[in-house]
Amino acid sequence: MKICRFTTSGIASLLLLTCEGMLALAMGNVCKCVAQTTENCAAVNRPNVVVMIADDLGYGDVSCLLRTVVTTPNIDRLAKTGVKFTDGYASCPLCAPSRAGFLAGVYQQRFGVDNNSTDTIPREVPLFPEIFRKAGYATGLLGKWHSGMRPGFRPCERGFQEFYGYYGPFLNYRAPQLFRNDAPRPTVEKGYSTDVFAREAEEFIERHKCEPFFLNVAFNAPHIAHCVKGFDLHLFKENLPEFKSKGPEECKAFMSREGEDRKFLKQFDNDWGRADTVACIAALDQAVGRILDKLQKTGLDKNTIIFFFSDNGGHPENRSENLPLYEYKWSVYEGGIRVPFFAVYPDVFPAGLTYTQPVMAIDILPTCAALAGIKTPGKLDGVNLAPYLTGKNPAPPHDALFWRIGQSQAIRKGQWKLVMNHKNLLPELFDLQNDVEEKHNIANDDPSKVEELKQACEAWSAKMPSAGKPSAPKAKDSD
Repeated sequence: MKICRFTTSGIASLLLLTCEGMLALAMGNVCKCVAQTTENCAAVNRPNVVVMIADDLGYGDVSCLLRTVVTTPNIDRLAKTGVKFTDGYASCPLCAPSRAGFLAGVYQQRFGVDNNSTDTIPREVPLFPEIFRKAGYATGLLGKWHSGMRPGFRPCERGFQEFYGYYGPFLNYRAPQLFRNDAPRPTVEKGYSTDVFAREAEEFIERHKCEPFFLNVAFNAPHIAHCVKGFDLHLFKENLPEFKSKGPEECKAFMSREGEDRKFLKQFDNDWGRADTVACIAALDQAVGRILDKLQKTGLDKNTIIFFFSDNGGHPENRSENLPLYEYKWSVYEGGIRVPFFAVYPDVFPAGLTYTQPVMAIDILPTCAALAGIKTPGKLDGVNLAPYLTGKNPAPPHDALFWRIGQSQAIRKGQWKLVMNHKNLLPELFDLQNDVEEKHNIANDDPSKVEELKQACEAWSAKMPSAGKPSAPKAKDSD
């Protein structure tokens, strides 16, 4: 069976017809047999968009970045076929605010989402799926939402036509309870959650392969499944050794497929918790591979913009790793905000490019919208990365990037980073070009730079309303 595109009086419609042996239709209608291949679908569609989000994946747990302790061949494929961002950032070191920034293309502080407790994005803030759906795209979300579960703020009410996932933050990997669209109650899947989301992604791509689509696959991996007794001891590095000989059920819930943690026990000196996490990351990498393979098999890979990033840095509670970066999730040091970050768009983004200028997840929406020819409402904080990646604009995409969570703030401007952490009385200055591990505070060596960055950070923060007092982007098309 093939797809036939048939036109009458200028109105095109797709009909499932058997084309062999059919030369013409009555009344002058002409049927053109169109096989569902790359050439035919790509010729009539605007670029598709697939954004994959990992949950608490550490910078040190992707093999094409700074370490090779964990092997991630499929995530590495993204770097080989597209762009590897060495300095890619989440907009917050915490799940819900980070996702809010990505969905809106602006700093989430603009509409009052500073923490997981304020996870509802105001309705007046236009979101990625709403913008693309209005432009004629099919839209789907698989996995974690974590951006509001009250009526009126759920995925299918914020621009996603299809949703199969959960509201967050925790999910049982081995028996996930998932909501289908607007269903009032979840269903329990028999499969492993990461495999379920990969399967659903393949099916979504198959259903929409001959129309433009935006698919957001928000994996729960490798976020901890749920908090268990003693998990908080992982927050302190000095306590990690005592867990190395214990089974994962004593320090955290299982995250990997049953029995697969054993494959990594020897590599990690019988550290059950770490072995379980690495097995979970391996499954995540396989799911990424399945989605990439599906795009290739349907012939859509050449016409699909792909982004992959983690919502924040890894966390010791789930035993993901950020080394050699300092600190973890919740922190505005590099380990909490610098994340695995990749982009692929064949024949547009240079394959194999390593891009070293700082970028942020808020840049994904304006980049995809510009490449798809879609105007975004309001002025965005994110920027279209395309001219920077293609070399048309050699300047850095951002003059500075900012973070704020609780009483901690940070600014990065070029190679310089200032951290104002509520745990410390004085600001800390780091030269990230020569000290990515943030080992050497050089604030005393350059007080003028400290003052410059401090004033810039305070000026930015003063423009952001406090949590719960949203300031939506103005309804005006951006450039």
